[in-house]
Amino acid sequence: MKKLFFTLSVILLSISFYPVKAMEKTADILKKNVVTSGDGLYVDSTIDGRYIYRGGNPNNYIKLGDDLYRIISVEKDGTIKVVKQDSIGETPWDKGDSRPSKAGDDFCYSTGSLGCKVWGSNETMLDESGNKVIQMSWEIGGNLKNLPEKESTLNTYLNNDFYNGLSDNIKEYIKEKYWGVGVINYNQEDLKESVKEETAYKWKGKVALISAIDYIKGSNNSACISIKDYYYANGNSSCYNNSETHNYLYPKNSEWTISSYSENANRYNSSITTGRGYLGYQHTWINMYVRPAFYLSSETTLNGEGTETNPYTVSKYVEETKDEENNNEVDIDNRQLVEVPSTSAQMSIIIASIGIIFISLAVIITKKMTKNKRI
Repeated sequence: MKKLFFTLSVILLSISFYPVKAMEKTADILKKNVVTSGDGLYVDSTIDGRYIYRGGNPNNYIKLGDDLYRIISVEKDGTIKVVKQDSIGETPWDKGDSRPSKAGDDFCYSTGSLGCKVWGSNETMLDESGNKVIQMSWEIGGNLKNLPEKESTLNTYLNNDFYNGLSDNIKEYIKEKYWGVGVINYNQEDLKESVKEETAYKWKGKVALISAIDYIKGSNNSACISIKDYYYANGNSSCYNNSETHNYLYPKNSEWTISSYSENANRYNSSITTGRGYLGYQHTWINMYVRPAFYLSSETTLNGEGTETNPYTVSKYVEETKDEENNNEVDIDNRQLVEVPSTSAQMSIIIASIGIIFISLAVIITKKMTKNKRI
C-alpha cells in the first residue's frame, strides 16, 4: 500500500509539471498554416496584413452554436470574417416600397416601387476615410444623389431579427466592422482596382453579406482573378462553369452579396453570385437566398481541426501573466463562453494538489505501519 501511494504521487506530480501547449489567439493559430498552392489559407495580395481562404474545400469550417460557418479571412487586426455555410432562406435585398425618395435628386426612385441598391442610409454610410456621407452615386464617376433615411430591408433584418435570434454566447464574439459597399464595375480586370471601388464607401455594422470580391478571392484558380472573369455577360465561362471545384464559396442557389453593380441610370440593381458560379445583377425587390456574414473578435482561440467532421469551435482567449509581487500566474479573464478548454495553469494546480494529498496519505500510513510493528 505504501509503495502504491508513493508511485501515484510521483506520477501525478510529474504530469502537473509536464509542458502543455499555451493558449493562442485564433489569428496566430490559423496563420501558422499559410499555403501557396492547393486549398488553404493564403496571403491576401490586395490588402496588406490580411489572409484569405481559397480552394474547393479548405479546412475552414467553424461551428457556432448548432450551425456551421466558413472562415473567409483573418484580418489585419486579428478579427475573423465568417459566413454561414447554408442559406437562411430567400428574401429581397430591398423591398420596393421601403425607401421612397422625396425628390428627383435622391438616390432611390421617387415612386419607391423598385427598391434601392444602397446598403445603408444617410446615418450609417461613410467614405473611404470613415467620414459620414449623406450623398452617393449609383455608378462609378456619376453625380452624387441624396442617400435614403433608412437601411435596406435585408440590412435591417440581419441586424435585428437574425442577430437577436443568435445566442448570447455567439453575440459576445461578434464585432462591429467597416464593410465595403461601394459600387463595382463588372468590366474591371484589375482586382486591386475593384477593391478600391468597393472600399470607396463603407458601412459600419455587425451583420452583412459577403462581397463580390470575397467570392472571387475564394477561388484558387490562377486563371480567374478579376471581376470581369466572373461576369456572366462578357466574362470567362471557363471560370464560373468550373468554380465549384475551385471555390468553397460557390453557392448552392442564387444569392445576394453586399456589393452593388455600377450601371448607368440604374439605382435598383445589386450584384449577386449565382448557382452556376458567375456574378450577375438582379433587381433588389426579387427574392434571393441569403447567407449572413460577420466578424468574430480577435480575443478568441480555437479547438478542433477545421474539417467538416471536426470543425473549429471558438472560445474566449485567456491571457496568462505574472503577478510580480507573488510571482504567481494570474488569469486576466477566465470567463467561459463557448466550449472553453482548461488552461494549463489550472490543470497543473489541480493535479499537483492531488499529488500532494497522496504523498500526505502515504506519510501517515507509513508512520502508522511503523508504529504497529514496534508494538
